[in-house]
Parts: sequence; structure tokens; C-alpha cells
Amino acid sequence: MRNKIIQSLEEIERRHDVRILYAIESGSRMWGFASQNSDYDIRFLYASRQDYYISVSRKRDCIEYTDKENDLDFSGWDLKKALGLLYKSNMSLYEWLRSPIIYRDSPHIHKFRTLADNFWDMKSLIYSYIHLARHNYKDYIDGKETVRLKKYLYILRTIAASIYAMENSAVPPITMPELLPVIEKADKKVHSFLTGIIEAKKAGEELSAGNPDGYVNAWIERTMQECSDFAEQMPDIPRDITALDRHLYETIKEMYFADN
Repeated sequence: MRNKIIQSLEEIERRHDVRILYAIESGSRMWGFASQNSDYDIRFLYASRQDYYISVSRKRDCIEYTDKENDLDFSGWDLKKALGLLYKSNMSLYEWLRSPIIYRDSPHIHKFRTLADNFWDMKSLIYSYIHLARHNYKDYIDGKETVRLKKYLYILRTIAASIYAMENSAVPPITMPELLPVIEKADKKVHSFLTGIIEAKKAGEELSAGNPDGYVNAWIERTMQECSDFAEQMPDIPRDITALDRHLYETIKEMYFADN
């Protein structure tokens, strides 16, 4: 499947006239709780042609492609868009940069990753994680008589990442095996509930619907609020966007103008 993914990335480059700088696996395979029939969520960062960046008109800054036959889902961001999301400490971007499954890498992304390591803002990152947890909880768990049990995986993972950031003042790991100890330390009953769902999913069992767990729901609600309160008390730290502008300029210059 890896060869098919790489071939698809090359086809995307030709079709859209871009250069893919970085491509990784996201979703359940990146997080470490995929089942054998899980699809592939490929995410990538790309650079457009140089005239894209000097146009007055606003242009599309993402590429999406689905190969249903092979269960491949591709989604990519233009470098300029990615740098704008870096300025906001977007959690998805930080997770892409730390994915253990890499299909395409480049020296430009090595520099991007170093920039990200020095630029992240814990307050924004926690807000980003908790916003996603709340969104999933409200849409799929809260007040529902039956729930999609796998949604608990996504909610508890993002809450665990928030707790890790709070306790360690560091960008959290992204895989569930690395984050499980955070949940175990916080609440062993919630940890037992979560590990049961993970084991069932890895075994290929159907997780489409089930009864909500009142204890876990109460813990989720309480912990999301605690994380939000923690972030709210943190000061806003001004950040200089100059370094991001410079990285964009230098990357495009190296890629397209160095040959002239």
C-alpha cells in the first residue's frame, strides 16, 4: 500500500503542478489504534508555483483527493496556509509534524519543524485540543441514548494531550500508547474503559453504537472545563510573524529561483 500511496502523491503533484514537501499518515493509524480495515488518511504539505504567491487574487490553498477503491483519503495544505496555522498553534499541524509514519520528507520541512518547535504556544494548543474534544462530545456523546463508541477514543485522546501539555509544558505526544499513562494517572476507571474500546477496535470488532457511560461522561465534562480554565489563566504571549514570513520566502526562493 505504501507504494500505491507514493504513486498517488506523485500524481497529485503532476495534476496540480505543485511540489509535495511532506506527507504522512494521520488518523487512527498515526494515533496507534487502527484496525485491519481502517482506511488510510494521508496528509501533506506542498509548495505551489512561484506565481501563486505573487498573485493579487486569493487562490485555493488546499488539495483533496479520495481513492475509494483503495480506501485512501488525501488532504494537503499549501505552505503559506500551513505557516498561518503554525502561527495559531494548530493542533492538527503539530500532529502531522510528529507523525511516526512518513511517506515524503524534505530539508524544507526539517527547517519548518525546527521553526514549529520554537514557535508553539501552549495556551493556543490546549484551546485547540479542547475545542475539538468539546465539538465531538457535543455532536456524538452529550445527551445521546446510544453513541458511537469510537468517538470516545478521539475525545479522550485529545483530553489526554491537553493534560500532558499542562503537566509538562511541552508539545504532547500523539500516539495513544504514549498518552494512555496520562489517563491512567488521572482516573483508572476511565483508563479501563478506554483500553477496552481500543482492544475491541484493534481486534476488528464493530464499534458503531453502544450505551454512553455516565461516569466517563462526567469525567470528560469536568476535565474539559479544568483544561479550559487552566488555559484561560495563562497570559497571551505576543509572537513575531516575521520568522514565518522569512521561512516562506526562503523556501520558495530555494525551490524555484535558485535554478535561474
